[in-house]
Amino acid sequence: MAPSCALDEDSLRLQYERYRQAGTGARLVDRTPQRLVVDLDEHVDTKVVDELLAIEQQCCPFFELRWEADGRRLTVSVSHAEHEPALNAIAFALELERAVQQAVPD
Repeated sequence: MAPSCALDEDSLRLQYERYRQAGTGARLVDRTPQRLVVDLDEHVDTKVVDELLAIEQQCCPFFELRWEADGRRLTVSVSHAEHEPALNAIAFALELERAVQQAVPD
């Protein structure tokens, strides 16, 4: 379970699935310990992203969320080091580690 998350287990599982959908084809733009910037694929349903963000704002108010739908850019950040593990959980749910590994030439 993500640190400091207010979702119950079933709701967390559904949110995780939304992140997986949103992360399909995502491209990591910038990553720092307290900020994650991702360009989402043009085929990702913006309704899924909107729902994901609405739920995230309710359950984890420590996240600073910005969604630029026209540019398909999602920015998630935290202000305090104690919430960095939650940001790592978002990166994991978006499967960004896999995307970075696939982008590295052999």
